[in-house]
Amino acid sequence: MTPEREVTLLPVPASVATATGEPRFGTYQGELPEVDLQRLAGRWAPAAARDRLLKRKRWHYTLAATQEVVALFAVVDVGYSSNAFAVALDLKTRKALCDVSFLGVPGPLVEVSNKPGAGLAASFRTLGGRMSARRGLEDEHYQIHVDVSRLRTGSLQSFQWNGTMMVAGGPPALTVIAPVPEDGFVNVTQKRAGMLTSGTLEAGGKRFQLDGGVAGTDYTQGYLARHTAWRWAFMAGRLPDGTPVGLNLVEGFNESSQVNENALWLGDRLIPLGRAHFEYNREELTSPWRLWTDDRAVDLSFQPLHVHREHHDFKVVVSQFAQPIGLFSGTLRAEGRTYTLADVPGVTEDQDMLW
Repeated sequence: MTPEREVTLLPVPASVATATGEPRFGTYQGELPEVDLQRLAGRWAPAAARDRLLKRKRWHYTLAATQEVVALFAVVDVGYSSNAFAVALDLKTRKALCDVSFLGVPGPLVEVSNKPGAGLAASFRTLGGRMSARRGLEDEHYQIHVDVSRLRTGSLQSFQWNGTMMVAGGPPALTVIAPVPEDGFVNVTQKRAGMLTSGTLEAGGKRFQLDGGVAGTDYTQGYLARHTAWRWAFMAGRLPDGTPVGLNLVEGFNESSQVNENALWLGDRLIPLGRAHFEYNREELTSPWRLWTDDRAVDLSFQPLHVHREHHDFKVVVSQFAQPIGLFSGTLRAEGRTYTLADVPGVTEDQDMLW
C-alpha cells in the first residue's frame, strides 16, 4: 500500500455477528448500532457466565483540545471492578492542571452502554467525582460533563468540564471487529475524531473556552485475553490551514490479517492507514517518541509534557498503564499530498494488563 493509493472501507454491518453467531471481522466506516456480543456463538464466545464476566471489558475515552488546553477522561468497566481518570493540561505553560484517578466497584455507579455512537451512555460516579459522555438516539452531538471536587483533585481548585462534541458535519467513525488471540475471543472498537467542540473547562484555577476545539472518542468492548498489551496514539487538532485532523494508531492490539484500526481523519474524510510502529524508551516515557506506518503515510515525533500513570498490583490483577499527554510534529501523507504538523495535541499510551 502506498500513500497515493486510495483505500475504501466497507460500510459498517448491522451487527457484530451473523445469524449463526460468526463474527463479522473487518475494518469498517460508520457507526455500529449496538455492540451485541450476545449474538456471538460457538468458539467465539465464553461458554460459562463466570467466564463472560471475567473476559468482558468495556470503556469509553474522550479527548478534546484547543490551542490552549487538552482535556480527557475515561470510564472503564472490567466486569468485577471499575475505574476512571481525568486529566487537563495547559498547553501554554505545558503543565498539568489536574490529574485524578478513581477505583470503583461494578454496579449502578458505572455504566458503559452497548451503543457506541447514537444512544451512548458512559458514566462514572463516586464521592467527589462525576463524569459522563452521553448522546441521544436522535442526537448529532455528545454531551460531556465532568465534575471533580477540590477534595478529590488534591488542590484548592475543582475540575469542571461542560461541553459538546459535534458529530454533524464531521468525518465518519471507524469501526473494527477483531479476533482476540490466545484465550480471548472477539473485540469491537469504534473510534471517532475530527469532531468540533464547544463549552467550558475549569481546572487549576483557570477557565478555558472550548469553542472551536477538536475532539475524539474511543469506545471499546470485547471478550479480551487475560494478558493484554498495546501501544496507542490518538491525536486531535488542526492543520496549519485550520482543517481539523485526527489520528488513531495502535500496535499489539486489534491486529490480524483481517483488521487494522489505524486511521487518519482529515476534514470530513476518514482515511485508513497501514500497520503502525512505535519507538520509545519505556524507562523514560517523557523522552521523545517516534511513530510511523509501514505505508509511509505517517512519520511523526511526539513530545510528552505530562504522564498519567495507573500502576496496580493486586496479584491476580496487575495493571501497568501509562498515558503521556503532549504534542505531535512531523508529516502525514494522504491522497497524494504531504501535510506538515507542528505541535498538534494528543496522547500516546503504553499498557500491559493482567486482568
